[in-house]
Amino acid sequence: MTELDPFTAVLDGPVYVVTAASGGERDGCLVGFASQCSIDPPRFTVWLSIANRTYRVAREAECLTVHLLRRDDRALAELFGGETGDEVDKFARVAWRPGEAGSPVLEQVPIWFTGRIEGRIEGGD
Repeated sequence: MTELDPFTAVLDGPVYVVTAASGGERDGCLVGFASQCSIDPPRFTVWLSIANRTYRVAREAECLTVHLLRRDDRALAELFGGETGDEVDKFARVAWRPGEAGSPVLEQVPIWFTGRIEGRIEGGD
């Protein structure tokens, strides 16, 4: 147990599906670590696991699309959090369309945005 455990145990923050496209590939994953980090200019930070295929696609992407999941989006959370793009085409199982720079937009998620990647910093797992 760490000093951080009591703090993180009570967090019940939002979860997101983050999608990216580059080099003719696309992928997406469930993300629990993301936050607004600036008001003016508006900026949002997303932490992608370096072990994730989405990270590898996003390394070369111009943009990321961040989809805010609702409580009833459990099936999407399970698909994008429980399957790997190394083995499964997640986009064959959902309605989507290409957005800015080809970044996939999930049609059943009404709240989303696409943002240009301003910088990349390694962190976390």
